[in-house]
Amino acid sequence: MRLRASVCLLHGFAAMFLATVALAAEPDLAPGIPNIWGVWLGTNGADVDARYRSTPWPAPDFTEWGAAQSKLLMTPETPDECSPYGPVVYMGGGGFFPLEIARTWKGIVLLSEPASNPRRIFTDGRKHPEDLDPTWGGHSIGRWEGDTLVVDTIGANGRGRPLNGYLSGAVSSRVDTTPRLLVSDQLHLVERIRLVGGGQFLEDELTITDPKTYKHPFTVKHYWQRRPDLELLEYFCSDNRRPDAEGHTESAQ
Repeated sequence: MRLRASVCLLHGFAAMFLATVALAAEPDLAPGIPNIWGVWLGTNGADVDARYRSTPWPAPDFTEWGAAQSKLLMTPETPDECSPYGPVVYMGGGGFFPLEIARTWKGIVLLSEPASNPRRIFTDGRKHPEDLDPTWGGHSIGRWEGDTLVVDTIGANGRGRPLNGYLSGAVSSRVDTTPRLLVSDQLHLVERIRLVGGGQFLEDELTITDPKTYKHPFTVKHYWQRRPDLELLEYFCSDNRRPDAEGHTESAQ
């Protein structure tokens, strides 16, 4: 029994040593990587310097297909309002729910409080798979260019929520005529994420290319403020129902 215990102890020390060596070699944990880790809250609606407020969505330049799909989403009976988040919506910069950024063994994981799915960004040098299966969040790979994290995302299934959300009048007051900005399964998203404002703000420049939905690519910038005082809570859209004007329930976002 003593021999077996000694062998197990040696195996344990060996495993700890190998894990320590591998951890030291992990590029995301190397010195010089900007400290983007922690909890952030979008600056939309916040009283912050105008330099760190998200730029508005542009007027849509839809394709015929995109215009028709947008019109479908402008009805009071919003379809799939509790669907998982797509990659652009994940980085919407809203000021109600926080976002947490954490390190993983092979890259970065983002956790948005209202999203049921995590968003993973691989920074281990891999490429996009050739036989990529479409998913809600798509497939994201990233690399550091100086102090900027450049993220390339493809493979989204195009079934996520509109980029400008459901909470304007089309759901709540039923008088809104703002076009819903959607993306398709042809989305190609490129992001440039960096710290600004002395490290107290996070900037994400998103360039959206989707030839099925829009005639031309467009770029917006979204901002978050560092909030170490906040923690992410459990939230599920389907558990937060509210009555509409007729007494029916709709999911809150």
